[in-house]
Amino acid sequence: MNGQNGREAAPTKTRVVIADIHAVVRQGICQELAHHADMEVVGETADGYETLALTSQHQPDVVILDIRLLGLDAVEVTRRLQKMSWSSPSGRSHAAAVLVFSAYNDKQYIWSLLAAGARGYLLKNEPLEQLVDGIRQVAGGQTILSQSVQTTVVEMIPRLNQELSDSEAKVLQLLAHGLSNREIAYELHITEGTVKAHLNNTYRKIPWIRTRAEAIAWAWINRLVPD
Repeated sequence: MNGQNGREAAPTKTRVVIADIHAVVRQGICQELAHHADMEVVGETADGYETLALTSQHQPDVVILDIRLLGLDAVEVTRRLQKMSWSSPSGRSHAAAVLVFSAYNDKQYIWSLLAAGARGYLLKNEPLEQLVDGIRQVAGGQTILSQSVQTTVVEMIPRLNQELSDSEAKVLQLLAHGLSNREIAYELHITEGTVKAHLNNTYRKIPWIRTRAEAIAWAWINRLVPD
């Protein structure tokens, strides 16, 4: 639709912050995004703390995040970014989507970052055009994973019926729905100590789960939680 004086409205740009320890990578991403009219780089850094500062200042739609950063690691940066939000023009609360761009197809990295709130995980051997597509997808609320990362995630899915007891699985379901240990204990008519014991058994049986957040991510990704 034409605007005033017959002019077309300017296309909405996806605002991006780039956080990568390698200057040459940041430069390459900037150069690629400059070729896309719907993309705008509003900040770049090699430092985790500065990533948070740039996000607070510029309110980007997407933060492209390397695993290796100065100052503050990518997992903690991702966790803190989930707590930063602002009002969009429509009045809805908005937060930056995290798109990990990494050289490491590593189980612990993948789970830790997805559990912390990352919406995408792409490997650096992907063409930059794939990264651009990934930015668009996570900005739109979707999730994107490199094919080999998808394979890694599938390989990590446990045989839940064999690994977890019915009680452990039920506790994990309720945990994923946001219940506290006390609320889970009330719901299942058990003690809080028993809830903690079930969670500790879950952490022991699934080695790459070490925190409540990672356990919740595990439950959702493995479809342990009914829709």
